[in-house]
Amino acid sequence: MTTTEIISEFIKNQFEIGDDPDFDNDVHLFNEGFVDSFGAVEIIHFIEQEFNIKITQKDITLFPMNTVNEIAAVVDSKIG
Repeated sequence: MTTTEIISEFIKNQFEIGDDPDFDNDVHLFNEGFVDSFGAVEIIHFIEQEFNIKITQKDITLFPMNTVNEIAAVVDSKIG
């Protein structure tokens, strides 16, 4: 599985999104109500554990992480 697929599956399962037709890898997770601020913490914790990386406050400030694709891009830049 790709980084994007792993993150997408986690979000779909963790936040009970299932097969919602409005969800895709480019949807703004927060503006569209799929994830709230507590969910953001869960996502960061998951990616830190899953990919053995650290997401810093600087990362959060410098890089948009509002979509699955944006989150995956940050993860890929740290592991790759």
